[in-house]
Amino acid sequence: MTARRDPDRLIDAFIKEGAEQLHDQVYDAVRSSIEHRRQRVVIGPWRLPDMNKLVPIGLGAAAVVVVLVVGAQLVRPATPATVGAAPSTAPTTAATAAPTAAPSAAPASPTAPSPSTPPPLSRTYTSNIHGYSMSYPEGWSTKAATKPWTGLLTLEFGEATHDFIYDPALTDHLFLSVASQPLGKAKADAWLAQQMGSGEGCTQSQPVTIDGATGLIGASNCNLAVVTSGGRGYAFRLYTSGDEPWIDAAYNQAWFEQLLGTIQLQPTGPTSS
Repeated sequence: MTARRDPDRLIDAFIKEGAEQLHDQVYDAVRSSIEHRRQRVVIGPWRLPDMNKLVPIGLGAAAVVVVLVVGAQLVRPATPATVGAAPSTAPTTAATAAPTAAPSAAPASPTAPSPSTPPPLSRTYTSNIHGYSMSYPEGWSTKAATKPWTGLLTLEFGEATHDFIYDPALTDHLFLSVASQPLGKAKADAWLAQQMGSGEGCTQSQPVTIDGATGLIGASNCNLAVVTSGGRGYAFRLYTSGDEPWIDAAYNQAWFEQLLGTIQLQPTGPTSS
């Protein structure tokens, strides 16, 4: 190793001791050294000229400054980031919350009345076209036939050849159908069997008497009665749809027989009362 020159030693001492000014002999020595050292000519940026001893010292000092600045940045307390932070949502208060409407109950659908017992037989209906009169329930409606009846019994509600007495709230679910026709050349027994055995008749029947006239009535709650009197045949039918069990319970065969007990055949007088 070569001994360090005096200018280098003096500069090093200056840095370590922290003097504020260079001594005159140091300054003269440095200037003399710089003036007598040959400088290499550098052609192009790819070669670096030789550095004197001051450059490493300056670089070291700059490095210390960089370290101090970076360290100061590192030890500085971090500031909470606010960029991109989701805004907080304030809780909804009772004053600002929209009122929730309570679900309204669906309106009840109207239903037909279901009395435990049928209305009293306080009304009277008289039919001149079919030659009879009978009592019928309070509050029921009537529809008179407009054409003579021929052929077999029908249960089509509103048929023009039959009288209809019915509950206006239930119409074709609960009604009485009545009609009559001349026997002509037919025997009474044959006519009774023909009507009872028709599509609207009953598979089982038994004898019945209505206002002194003999005939047949259905069995097992088949509410059809047919009789003959004075050369005419009469058919009385109570129809219940079966869709409402209470109807079958209230308007059963016992009620039908009670109704038949009010019938008068071949009456005279007004068509209804």
